[in-house]
Amino acid sequence: MVKMYNRESKRVAIGGIVTLLSTLSLYMSSILPTNRLFFFALSTFFLASIVIEINTKFAILVYISSALLSFIMIPNKTIVLPYIIFFGYYAIIKSIIERINMLLIEILIKLFLFNLSIYIEYTIFSKVLLGDIMFKLPAWILFILIQLAFIIYDYSFSICIYFYRTKIRTRTKK
Repeated sequence: MVKMYNRESKRVAIGGIVTLLSTLSLYMSSILPTNRLFFFALSTFFLASIVIEINTKFAILVYISSALLSFIMIPNKTIVLPYIIFFGYYAIIKSIIERINMLLIEILIKLFLFNLSIYIEYTIFSKVLLGDIMFKLPAWILFILIQLAFIIYDYSFSICIYFYRTKIRTRTKK
């Protein structure tokens, strides 16, 4: 019985720490705009550690708590939207999709979800918050560049997860 409480206490503590770190990284993205994408990716990596160390269901709770806390604490709500719409849950979705174990289908599903989130963000920002958004590049070039950026992001994220599992996790489990 004592071990059960210790395990549950450990999960809650780790969840609280990851919620704090995710919220802090989003706050940093609001005050350091040149590193915004780095801090979004960092917040995703923190959630990946919950998926790896605990489970997907608990990671969903941590994602929700991080999103709510960030929405309450960060004055610039436009910073929180990309986290809520894509970056926050991507580690969870990635772990579920990669269980399919068919690379082409995995990539297509991830690209579909990414493009859906881009569409939602674009709609929110252009129709509700900012008005018409003008781009210097033609739409088709921008579309291709965004797809390439996502594929690079996904691959880099996979490398970070591999590094976490093989280097960091093995050292902390000893």
